[in-house]
Amino acid sequence: MKTIYYLYISIFFFFCFFFLSIFIINGNTIFFDVPFYEWLFSFPLESFFRFITDFGDTFWICIFVVIAFFFLRKKRSRELLLGTMIVESVLNLLLKYFFSRERPGFPHLVEETGYSFPSGHMMAATSFSFLMIYFLWESNLSKTWKVLFTVCLILFSILIGLSRIYLGVHYTSDVIGAFCISLSVLSFCIFLFRSLK
Repeated sequence: MKTIYYLYISIFFFFCFFFLSIFIINGNTIFFDVPFYEWLFSFPLESFFRFITDFGDTFWICIFVVIAFFFLRKKRSRELLLGTMIVESVLNLLLKYFFSRERPGFPHLVEETGYSFPSGHMMAATSFSFLMIYFLWESNLSKTWKVLFTVCLILFSILIGLSRIYLGVHYTSDVIGAFCISLSVLSFCIFLFRSLK
């Protein structure tokens, strides 16, 4: 894919995040926040999501990053990995304090502190997963393996997001917002990386 396309993707997802944030900047919920939670919670998946959500924790994301770091052979790829993950982590903290959105009033099935928007678990899972997808398609693996791993990584990101909603610690809009801003930042980092290269 051409380098400039990553800039277009970054701008697109930034505006998606911007328009979403307009609705929640005063702590308001969006029309789909409660209905989607109620629909998702109607399925008996508590044990499954309790297990899945742990993989979005800082500890596990750091483990995944360290493993990926040693698998990546190019120094610049390692720099992109570490740089992107650090930028997204700092940005998540800044955005949480800027919006200061309280967590949902749903029953919390896991204990969480801090503000709600955007979801830190979702930002971490999305940035890591889609960065791995980028490296994957830049590699020499066969197309079959690329497709298989891509599906697994996307599924991983989606399940982390769903787990945060199911467990009652995030609104749906927290997860969508995290997905959008994460892809925006990631795409911009890739654009810079490829431009400077």
